[in-house]
This record gives sequence, C-alpha cells and structure tokens, in this order.
Amino acid sequence: MTNLTDIIFELSAPYDNPYQGSETRVLFVCSAGLLRSATAANYYASKGYNTRAAGSSSYALIPLSANLIAWAQLIVFVNKENYEEAMCVFKDEDNAADKLVNSIVLNIPDEFSYKDKKLIAALKTQLKNILPIYN
Repeated sequence: MTNLTDIIFELSAPYDNPYQGSETRVLFVCSAGLLRSATAANYYASKGYNTRAAGSSSYALIPLSANLIAWAQLIVFVNKENYEEAMCVFKDEDNAADKLVNSIVLNIPDEFSYKDKKLIAALKTQLKNILPIYN
C-alpha cells in the first residue's frame, strides 16, 4: 500500500495536493511574520482561505522563501518596504521574482498589535475587491 507522503511527492507540484483543499492559497508578508501578516492570515483563514504568514526581514520567525512563494496563488505584502525587501532577496530567482511582480502591496504601517481591530479593518478595506468575504 502506498503511503500518503509518497502520493504527495509523486505530484508534479506538491502544493496542489488534494489534501490541502481547493481554497485559494494566500501568503501574507510583513516584516517579521508575527503581527500584521499573522493577523491577516488568521482573519482570512477564518473566512475560508488557505493562508500562511511570513516575514521579509532576516529576523522573521518564518522567513519568506522560494517554497512559500511557489505555494501561494496570491501574495499580499502589507506595505511597499516589505515588497521591496523581498524583490531584493529574490531578484535572481526567476520563478520567485516573476510571482512577486504580480503581488498585491497594501499600505499598512507597522503600528499594530496582533489581531488589532483597526488592523483588521484596514485589511478588509484594502482587500475588499481582491479577497471577497462571503460570510
């Protein structure tokens, strides 16, 4: 009998394995991956999206990686600085750089705590036409 791991790694893109579900895969990126992007990932996961959070800085708990970029169907940076950091790091990796060019870049400053209601309001406002919420 074939085990689950063997099945997943036989796929041409393990990110599309059937065990992840069919929800849109959204990667949120801030500086450290702890406050703004983690809040966004938590909120949009509760609304039916498959989400992850990462940080663009070297001190990030979960640093942005080529693997996370490949996994994502949509990448959302919370501000221009985080986007520019990522572009600098991945400029020589063609597949990653190509996907980053098509990212969404918000205008959310680094002044919020985790799950701050004002942060969630800003996310909802800036993403209302990109990540619809049906519930």
